[in-house]
Amino acid sequence: MDFGTNGLAPLGQLPQVADTLLLDQTEKIAKFVRIMERELNRRKKLLSDYGVGTLELYRQASGQQEPAIVILLDSYESMKEEAYEAELFKLLVRISREGLSIGVHLLVTAGRQSNLRAQFYANFKHQLSLPQNDVGEVRSIVGSTPLAATMEDIKGRALMKRDEVDVIQLALPVAGANDAQVLNNLRQEVASLQEAWTGQRPSAIPMVPEELTEAEFYSRASVQAAYKQGLVPLGLDMETVEPITWNLSKGNLLYLTDKEEQMSALTEQIARGKQKVIVLAPKYHNLPEMEGVTILASPEEYLEGLDVMEVKLQERLEKKQREHVATVIVYNLTELVEELNSEVLETLAYVLEKGLRAGYASVVMSSPVLTKHIDVVSKSVRAYKQAIVALRLSDQSVLTVINRPIREPQLEEQEHYYIADGLTSKMKVLMM
Repeated sequence: MDFGTNGLAPLGQLPQVADTLLLDQTEKIAKFVRIMERELNRRKKLLSDYGVGTLELYRQASGQQEPAIVILLDSYESMKEEAYEAELFKLLVRISREGLSIGVHLLVTAGRQSNLRAQFYANFKHQLSLPQNDVGEVRSIVGSTPLAATMEDIKGRALMKRDEVDVIQLALPVAGANDAQVLNNLRQEVASLQEAWTGQRPSAIPMVPEELTEAEFYSRASVQAAYKQGLVPLGLDMETVEPITWNLSKGNLLYLTDKEEQMSALTEQIARGKQKVIVLAPKYHNLPEMEGVTILASPEEYLEGLDVMEVKLQERLEKKQREHVATVIVYNLTELVEELNSEVLETLAYVLEKGLRAGYASVVMSSPVLTKHIDVVSKSVRAYKQAIVALRLSDQSVLTVINRPIREPQLEEQEHYYIADGLTSKMKVLMM
Protein backbone atom coordinates (compact mmCIF):
# COMPACT_ATOMS: atom_id res chain seq x y z
CA MET A 1 0.00 0.00 0.00
CA ASP A 2 1.92 2.97 -1.33
CA PHE A 3 0.19 5.82 0.52
CA GLY A 4 3.23 8.09 0.64
CA THR A 5 5.15 9.76 -2.18
CA ASN A 6 5.40 6.71 -4.48
CA GLY A 7 8.37 5.35 -2.53
CA LEU A 8 7.31 1.77 -3.22
CA ALA A 9 6.60 2.30 -6.93
CA PRO A 10 9.87 0.73 -8.21
CA LEU A 11 9.16 -2.44 -6.21
CA GLY A 12 5.75 -3.01 -7.79
CA GLN A 13 7.23 -5.08 -10.64
CA LEU A 14 9.09 -7.55 -8.41
CA PRO A 15 7.93 -11.10 -9.21
CA GLN A 16 6.80 -11.76 -5.63
CA VAL A 17 4.71 -8.56 -5.42
CA ALA A 18 1.03 -9.32 -6.05
CA ASP A 19 -0.23 -5.74 -6.41
CA THR A 20 0.25 -2.11 -5.42
CA LEU A 21 -2.52 -0.03 -3.86
CA LEU A 22 -2.53 3.76 -4.07
CA LEU A 23 -4.29 6.12 -1.70
CA ASP A 24 -7.02 7.16 -4.15
CA GLN A 25 -7.93 3.62 -5.28
CA THR A 26 -10.94 3.42 -2.99
CA GLU A 27 -12.72 0.55 -4.74
CA LYS A 28 -9.53 -1.51 -5.03
CA ILE A 29 -8.67 -1.03 -1.35
CA ALA A 30 -12.20 -2.01 -0.32
CA LYS A 31 -11.86 -5.19 -2.38
CA PHE A 32 -8.43 -5.87 -0.83
CA VAL A 33 -10.00 -5.66 2.64
CA ARG A 34 -12.67 -8.21 1.68
CA ILE A 35 -10.13 -10.56 0.11
CA MET A 36 -7.86 -10.43 3.14
CA GLU A 37 -10.74 -11.01 5.57
CA ARG A 38 -11.66 -14.15 3.65
CA GLU A 39 -8.02 -15.28 3.56
CA LEU A 40 -7.56 -14.77 7.31
CA ASN A 41 -10.74 -16.75 7.99
CA ARG A 42 -9.62 -19.52 5.62
CA ARG A 43 -6.21 -19.85 7.27
CA LYS A 44 -7.67 -19.85 10.78
CA LYS A 45 -10.05 -22.64 9.74
CA LEU A 46 -7.13 -24.69 8.40
CA LEU A 47 -5.40 -24.46 11.76
CA SER A 48 -8.65 -25.23 13.58
CA ASP A 49 -9.30 -28.33 11.43
CA TYR A 50 -5.92 -29.76 12.47
CA GLY A 51 -6.13 -28.55 16.06
CA VAL A 52 -2.92 -26.53 15.89
CA GLY A 53 -2.07 -22.95 16.78
CA THR A 54 0.52 -21.89 14.22
CA LEU A 55 1.16 -22.26 10.52
CA GLU A 56 4.40 -24.15 11.18
CA LEU A 57 2.56 -26.78 13.22
CA TYR A 58 -0.07 -26.98 10.47
CA ARG A 59 2.67 -27.74 7.91
CA GLN A 60 4.03 -30.51 10.10
CA ALA A 61 0.59 -31.99 10.76
CA SER A 62 -0.83 -31.78 7.24
CA GLY A 63 2.22 -31.77 4.97
CA GLN A 64 0.61 -28.82 3.17
CA GLN A 65 2.29 -25.49 2.43
CA GLU A 66 0.72 -22.04 2.70
CA PRO A 67 2.70 -19.08 1.35
CA ALA A 68 3.69 -16.27 3.69
CA ILE A 69 1.93 -12.98 2.98
CA VAL A 70 3.75 -9.72 3.68
CA ILE A 71 1.73 -6.49 3.63
CA LEU A 72 3.64 -3.22 3.40
CA LEU A 73 1.94 0.05 4.30
CA ASP A 74 3.92 3.22 3.66
CA SER A 75 2.71 6.42 5.36
CA TYR A 76 -0.04 5.16 7.63
CA GLU A 77 -1.33 8.63 8.53
CA SER A 78 -2.22 9.41 4.90
CA MET A 79 -5.30 7.20 5.03
CA LYS A 80 -7.00 9.29 7.70
CA GLU A 81 -10.42 10.61 6.67
CA GLU A 82 -10.49 8.39 3.59
CA ALA A 83 -13.78 6.56 2.93
CA TYR A 84 -12.17 3.18 3.62
CA GLU A 85 -10.27 4.21 6.79
CA ALA A 86 -12.51 2.41 9.30
CA GLU A 87 -12.60 -0.90 7.43
CA LEU A 88 -8.90 -0.88 6.57
CA PHE A 89 -7.94 0.00 10.15
CA LYS A 90 -10.08 -2.85 11.45
CA LEU A 91 -8.27 -5.25 9.10
CA LEU A 92 -4.82 -3.93 10.06
CA VAL A 93 -5.55 -4.36 13.76
CA ARG A 94 -6.70 -7.92 13.14
CA ILE A 95 -3.57 -8.77 11.14
CA SER A 96 -1.31 -7.20 13.77
CA ARG A 97 -3.03 -9.34 16.42
CA GLU A 98 -3.59 -12.66 14.59
CA GLY A 99 -1.37 -12.57 11.53
CA LEU A 100 1.90 -13.93 12.92
CA SER A 101 0.45 -17.35 13.75
CA ILE A 102 -1.12 -17.80 10.30
CA GLY A 103 1.73 -16.49 8.15
CA VAL A 104 0.46 -12.95 7.44
CA HIS A 105 3.00 -10.27 8.32
CA LEU A 106 2.64 -6.49 8.50
CA LEU A 107 5.23 -3.78 7.96
CA VAL A 108 4.03 -0.21 8.57
CA THR A 109 5.77 3.17 8.35
CA ALA A 110 4.54 6.41 9.91
CA GLY A 111 5.92 9.91 10.47
CA ARG A 112 5.31 9.82 14.22
CA GLN A 113 4.28 7.11 16.65
CA SER A 114 1.52 9.39 17.92
CA ASN A 115 -0.12 9.10 14.48
CA LEU A 116 -0.82 5.44 15.26
CA ARG A 117 -3.61 4.41 17.59
CA ALA A 118 -2.44 2.67 20.76
CA GLN A 119 -4.56 -0.44 20.14
CA PHE A 120 -2.70 -0.84 16.83
CA TYR A 121 0.98 -0.18 17.60
CA ALA A 122 0.76 -2.10 20.89
CA ASN A 123 0.54 -5.29 18.80
CA PHE A 124 3.92 -4.68 17.14
CA LYS A 125 6.70 -6.66 18.77
CA HIS A 126 9.39 -4.92 16.74
CA GLN A 127 9.48 -1.12 16.45
CA LEU A 128 12.36 0.88 15.07
CA SER A 129 13.09 4.54 14.48
CA LEU A 130 15.04 6.17 11.69
CA PRO A 131 16.89 9.45 12.47
CA GLN A 132 14.43 12.22 13.34
CA ASN A 133 14.68 15.91 14.16
CA ASP A 134 12.76 15.40 17.40
CA VAL A 135 14.86 13.24 19.75
CA GLY A 136 11.85 12.91 22.01
CA GLU A 137 9.99 11.10 19.24
CA VAL A 138 12.84 8.59 18.95
CA ARG A 139 12.79 8.02 22.72
CA SER A 140 9.01 7.46 22.70
CA ILE A 141 9.62 4.52 20.39
CA VAL A 142 12.79 2.87 21.75
CA GLY A 143 12.78 4.25 25.30
CA SER A 144 15.24 6.43 27.16
CA THR A 145 18.70 5.84 25.69
CA PRO A 146 21.69 8.09 24.95
CA LEU A 147 21.78 6.53 21.48
CA ALA A 148 18.72 8.60 20.56
CA ALA A 149 20.77 11.77 20.57
CA THR A 150 23.90 10.35 18.92
CA MET A 151 22.35 8.39 16.02
CA GLU A 152 24.01 9.35 12.73
CA ASP A 153 21.90 10.53 9.82
CA ILE A 154 22.93 7.76 7.43
CA LYS A 155 20.59 6.06 4.99
CA GLY A 156 19.45 2.77 6.47
CA ARG A 157 20.66 3.61 10.00
CA ALA A 158 18.07 3.02 12.73
CA LEU A 159 17.51 2.25 16.39
CA MET A 160 15.60 -0.91 17.21
CA LYS A 161 14.23 -1.91 20.57
CA ARG A 162 14.52 -5.58 21.40
CA ASP A 163 15.82 -6.83 24.74
CA GLU A 164 18.06 -3.80 24.55
CA VAL A 165 18.20 -0.85 22.18
CA ASP A 166 20.50 -1.61 19.25
CA VAL A 167 21.90 0.50 16.46
CA ILE A 168 21.20 -1.34 13.21
CA GLN A 169 22.08 -0.75 9.59
CA LEU A 170 19.42 -1.81 7.10
CA ALA A 171 20.74 -3.24 3.84
CA LEU A 172 20.22 -0.89 0.90
CA PRO A 173 18.86 -2.63 -2.23
CA VAL A 174 21.32 -0.94 -4.63
CA ALA A 175 24.20 1.51 -4.56
CA GLY A 176 24.24 4.95 -6.15
CA ALA A 177 25.99 8.29 -5.90
CA ASN A 178 22.67 10.20 -5.69
CA ASP A 179 18.92 9.59 -5.48
CA ALA A 180 18.44 9.58 -9.26
CA GLN A 181 21.17 6.99 -9.73
CA VAL A 182 19.81 4.84 -6.91
CA LEU A 183 16.33 4.90 -8.51
CA ASN A 184 17.72 4.02 -11.93
CA ASN A 185 19.83 1.17 -10.51
CA LEU A 186 16.84 -0.11 -8.54
CA ARG A 187 14.68 -0.22 -11.67
CA GLN A 188 17.39 -2.15 -13.50
CA GLU A 189 17.71 -4.60 -10.61
CA VAL A 190 13.95 -5.16 -10.49
CA ALA A 191 13.85 -5.68 -14.27
CA SER A 192 16.63 -8.29 -14.10
CA LEU A 193 14.86 -10.14 -11.27
CA GLN A 194 11.61 -10.01 -13.21
CA GLU A 195 13.29 -11.49 -16.27
CA ALA A 196 15.12 -14.20 -14.34
CA TRP A 197 12.08 -15.34 -12.35
CA THR A 198 10.50 -18.56 -13.69
CA GLY A 199 8.41 -19.60 -10.69
CA GLN A 200 4.79 -19.02 -9.82
CA ARG A 201 3.63 -15.41 -9.39
CA PRO A 202 0.95 -14.20 -6.98
CA SER A 203 -2.36 -13.06 -8.42
CA ALA A 204 -3.17 -9.36 -8.48
CA ILE A 205 -6.41 -8.00 -7.02
CA PRO A 206 -8.97 -8.55 -9.80
CA MET A 207 -10.43 -5.26 -11.05
CA VAL A 208 -12.78 -4.60 -13.92
CA PRO A 209 -11.47 -2.08 -16.48
CA GLU A 210 -12.75 1.49 -16.13
CA GLU A 211 -14.32 1.18 -19.58
CA LEU A 212 -15.39 -2.27 -20.74
CA THR A 213 -15.05 -2.39 -24.52
CA GLU A 214 -16.31 -5.13 -26.82
CA ALA A 215 -12.72 -6.08 -27.66
CA GLU A 216 -11.84 -6.36 -23.96
CA PHE A 217 -14.97 -8.37 -23.11
CA TYR A 218 -15.09 -10.82 -26.01
CA SER A 219 -11.33 -11.51 -25.97
CA ARG A 220 -11.44 -12.83 -22.41
CA ALA A 221 -10.84 -16.57 -22.26
CA SER A 222 -13.61 -17.04 -19.68
CA VAL A 223 -16.15 -15.27 -21.91
CA GLN A 224 -15.14 -17.30 -24.97
CA ALA A 225 -15.39 -20.50 -22.92
CA ALA A 226 -18.92 -19.53 -21.82
CA TYR A 227 -20.06 -19.02 -25.41
CA LYS A 228 -18.54 -22.38 -26.42
CA GLN A 229 -20.61 -24.05 -23.69
CA GLY A 230 -23.75 -22.46 -25.11
CA LEU A 231 -24.05 -19.98 -22.21
CA VAL A 232 -24.91 -16.29 -22.57
CA PRO A 233 -22.41 -13.98 -20.78
CA LEU A 234 -24.12 -10.83 -19.53
CA GLY A 235 -21.19 -8.90 -18.05
CA LEU A 236 -18.29 -9.11 -15.59
CA ASP A 237 -18.84 -9.54 -11.87
CA MET A 238 -17.42 -6.43 -10.15
CA GLU A 239 -16.01 -8.56 -7.31
CA THR A 240 -14.53 -11.61 -9.06
CA VAL A 241 -14.15 -10.12 -12.59
CA GLU A 242 -15.52 -13.40 -13.93
CA PRO A 243 -18.39 -13.42 -16.45
CA ILE A 244 -21.92 -13.51 -15.07
CA THR A 245 -23.97 -15.75 -17.34
CA TRP A 246 -27.69 -16.19 -17.75
CA ASN A 247 -28.60 -19.07 -15.44
CA LEU A 248 -31.37 -21.00 -17.21
CA SER A 249 -32.01 -23.11 -14.12
CA LYS A 250 -33.33 -19.94 -12.44
CA GLY A 251 -35.78 -19.22 -15.25
CA ASN A 252 -36.29 -16.50 -17.84
CA LEU A 253 -34.47 -13.18 -17.62
CA LEU A 254 -35.86 -9.67 -17.10
CA TYR A 255 -33.87 -6.62 -18.21
CA LEU A 256 -35.13 -3.50 -16.47
CA THR A 257 -33.99 -0.21 -18.03
CA ASP A 258 -35.43 3.11 -19.11
CA LYS A 259 -33.06 3.45 -22.08
CA GLU A 260 -33.96 1.78 -25.38
CA GLU A 261 -30.35 1.94 -26.61
CA GLN A 262 -29.42 -0.37 -23.72
CA MET A 263 -32.13 -2.82 -24.78
CA SER A 264 -30.72 -2.74 -28.31
CA ALA A 265 -27.16 -3.33 -27.06
CA LEU A 266 -28.18 -6.36 -24.97
CA THR A 267 -30.11 -7.79 -27.92
CA GLU A 268 -26.98 -7.58 -30.09
CA GLN A 269 -24.97 -9.20 -27.29
CA ILE A 270 -27.41 -12.12 -26.96
CA ALA A 271 -27.37 -12.56 -30.76
CA ARG A 272 -23.69 -13.59 -30.51
CA GLY A 273 -24.72 -16.86 -28.85
CA LYS A 274 -25.23 -20.24 -30.50
CA GLN A 275 -29.01 -20.16 -30.19
CA LYS A 276 -31.49 -18.87 -32.74
CA VAL A 277 -32.88 -15.48 -31.67
CA ILE A 278 -36.48 -14.34 -32.19
CA VAL A 279 -37.35 -10.75 -31.25
CA LEU A 280 -40.84 -9.39 -30.69
CA ALA A 281 -40.53 -5.61 -30.94
CA PRO A 282 -42.87 -2.61 -31.24
CA LYS A 283 -43.46 -1.29 -34.74
CA TYR A 284 -41.15 1.69 -34.17
CA HIS A 285 -37.99 0.19 -32.68
CA ASN A 286 -34.28 1.01 -32.92
CA LEU A 287 -33.00 -2.49 -33.66
CA PRO A 288 -30.59 -2.94 -36.58
CA GLU A 289 -30.74 -5.97 -38.84
CA MET A 290 -28.68 -8.81 -37.33
CA GLU A 291 -27.54 -12.05 -38.87
CA GLY A 292 -29.46 -15.03 -37.52
CA VAL A 293 -32.04 -12.83 -35.76
CA THR A 294 -35.72 -12.84 -36.68
CA ILE A 295 -37.52 -9.60 -35.79
CA LEU A 296 -41.33 -9.64 -35.55
CA ALA A 297 -42.61 -6.05 -35.55
CA SER A 298 -46.19 -6.00 -36.93
CA PRO A 299 -49.55 -7.50 -35.84
CA GLU A 300 -49.41 -10.04 -38.67
CA GLU A 301 -45.86 -11.08 -37.79
CA TYR A 302 -46.71 -11.36 -34.07
CA LEU A 303 -49.66 -13.63 -34.76
CA GLU A 304 -47.91 -15.84 -37.29
CA GLY A 305 -44.63 -16.05 -35.39
CA LEU A 306 -46.20 -16.86 -32.03
CA ASP A 307 -48.49 -19.49 -33.59
CA VAL A 308 -45.43 -21.22 -35.09
CA MET A 309 -43.60 -21.07 -31.76
CA GLU A 310 -46.60 -22.47 -29.91
CA VAL A 311 -46.73 -25.49 -32.24
CA LYS A 312 -42.99 -26.09 -31.93
CA LEU A 313 -43.15 -25.83 -28.15
CA GLN A 314 -45.91 -28.42 -27.96
CA GLU A 315 -43.90 -30.79 -30.15
CA ARG A 316 -40.75 -30.37 -28.08
CA LEU A 317 -42.65 -30.71 -24.81
CA GLU A 318 -44.14 -34.01 -25.97
CA LYS A 319 -40.67 -35.24 -26.92
CA LYS A 320 -39.18 -33.80 -23.68
CA GLN A 321 -36.56 -31.85 -25.61
CA ARG A 322 -35.09 -29.31 -23.19
CA GLU A 323 -31.86 -28.25 -24.92
CA HIS A 324 -31.60 -24.45 -25.28
CA VAL A 325 -32.09 -23.98 -29.04
CA ALA A 326 -33.75 -20.55 -29.23
CA THR A 327 -33.92 -17.29 -27.30
CA VAL A 328 -37.13 -15.28 -27.46
CA ILE A 329 -36.57 -11.58 -26.78
CA VAL A 330 -39.54 -9.43 -25.84
CA TYR A 331 -38.22 -5.99 -26.71
CA ASN A 332 -39.60 -2.96 -24.81
CA LEU A 333 -42.53 -4.81 -23.29
CA THR A 334 -44.37 -1.74 -21.97
CA GLU A 335 -44.67 -0.39 -25.53
CA LEU A 336 -45.18 -3.76 -27.17
CA VAL A 337 -48.26 -4.73 -25.12
CA GLU A 338 -50.06 -1.65 -26.44
CA GLU A 339 -49.86 -3.19 -29.93
CA LEU A 340 -51.03 -6.70 -28.98
CA ASN A 341 -54.64 -7.86 -28.75
CA SER A 342 -55.80 -10.18 -25.97
CA GLU A 343 -55.46 -13.32 -28.13
CA VAL A 344 -51.82 -12.59 -29.01
CA LEU A 345 -51.08 -11.68 -25.36
CA GLU A 346 -52.40 -15.07 -24.24
CA THR A 347 -50.22 -16.87 -26.80
CA LEU A 348 -47.17 -14.84 -25.77
CA ALA A 349 -47.85 -15.63 -22.11
CA TYR A 350 -47.94 -19.33 -23.01
CA VAL A 351 -44.61 -19.10 -24.87
CA LEU A 352 -42.97 -17.32 -21.94
CA GLU A 353 -44.36 -19.78 -19.39
CA LYS A 354 -43.76 -23.07 -21.21
CA GLY A 355 -40.88 -22.15 -23.50
CA LEU A 356 -38.02 -22.70 -21.06
CA ARG A 357 -38.98 -26.36 -20.57
CA ALA A 358 -38.83 -26.85 -24.35
CA GLY A 359 -35.57 -25.03 -25.00
CA TYR A 360 -37.12 -21.65 -25.85
CA ALA A 361 -35.75 -19.38 -23.13
CA SER A 362 -36.96 -15.78 -22.93
CA VAL A 363 -35.47 -12.39 -22.19
CA VAL A 364 -38.00 -9.65 -21.45
CA MET A 365 -36.83 -6.05 -21.70
CA SER A 366 -38.94 -3.39 -20.05
CA SER A 367 -38.97 0.00 -18.38
CA PRO A 368 -39.80 0.32 -14.64
CA VAL A 369 -43.41 1.34 -15.46
CA LEU A 370 -44.00 -2.39 -15.88
CA THR A 371 -45.64 -2.23 -12.44
CA LYS A 372 -48.52 -0.18 -13.86
CA HIS A 373 -49.53 -2.76 -16.48
CA ILE A 374 -52.16 -5.36 -15.61
CA ASP A 375 -52.12 -7.56 -18.73
CA VAL A 376 -51.36 -11.28 -18.39
CA VAL A 377 -47.81 -11.00 -19.78
CA SER A 378 -46.76 -8.13 -17.52
CA LYS A 379 -48.12 -9.94 -14.47
CA SER A 380 -46.11 -13.08 -15.24
CA VAL A 381 -42.92 -11.12 -15.97
CA ARG A 382 -43.07 -9.33 -12.61
CA ALA A 383 -42.67 -12.74 -10.95
CA TYR A 384 -39.31 -13.47 -12.62
CA LYS A 385 -36.54 -14.46 -10.18
CA GLN A 386 -33.62 -13.45 -12.39
CA ALA A 387 -32.99 -9.95 -13.69
CA ILE A 388 -30.54 -7.29 -14.83
CA VAL A 389 -31.30 -3.80 -13.57
CA ALA A 390 -29.79 -0.71 -15.19
CA LEU A 391 -30.99 1.77 -12.56
CA ARG A 392 -30.87 2.17 -8.81
CA LEU A 393 -32.84 -0.49 -6.95
CA SER A 394 -34.58 2.28 -5.02
CA ASP A 395 -35.81 3.73 -8.33
CA GLN A 396 -37.88 0.66 -9.21
CA SER A 397 -40.57 -1.38 -7.47
CA VAL A 398 -40.74 -4.37 -9.81
CA LEU A 399 -38.19 -6.51 -7.97
CA THR A 400 -37.74 -7.23 -4.28
CA VAL A 401 -34.09 -7.43 -3.19
CA ILE A 402 -32.96 -8.89 0.14
CA ASN A 403 -29.48 -7.34 0.26
CA ARG A 404 -30.38 -3.88 -1.08
CA PRO A 405 -27.73 -1.27 -0.14
CA ILE A 406 -28.82 1.08 2.66
CA ARG A 407 -27.26 4.18 1.12
CA GLU A 408 -27.43 3.44 -2.56
CA PRO A 409 -25.35 5.69 -4.81
CA GLN A 410 -26.06 6.35 -8.46
CA LEU A 411 -24.77 3.62 -10.77
CA GLU A 412 -21.54 4.42 -12.56
CA GLU A 413 -21.23 4.21 -16.33
CA GLN A 414 -21.67 0.58 -17.51
CA GLU A 415 -22.65 -0.61 -14.02
CA HIS A 416 -25.74 -2.80 -13.66
CA TYR A 417 -27.22 -4.99 -10.95
CA TYR A 418 -27.64 -8.73 -11.47
CA ILE A 419 -30.40 -10.22 -9.32
CA ALA A 420 -31.09 -13.90 -8.73
CA ASP A 421 -33.51 -15.21 -6.08
CA GLY A 422 -33.65 -11.82 -4.37
CA LEU A 423 -29.88 -11.42 -4.00
CA THR A 424 -28.03 -8.78 -5.98
CA SER A 425 -24.46 -8.19 -7.11
CA LYS A 426 -22.94 -5.51 -9.29
CA MET A 427 -21.54 -6.18 -12.73
CA LYS A 428 -19.85 -4.27 -15.52
CA VAL A 429 -21.69 -4.48 -18.83
CA LEU A 430 -21.21 -3.41 -22.43
CA MET A 431 -24.42 -1.36 -22.41
CA MET A 432 -23.57 2.32 -21.92
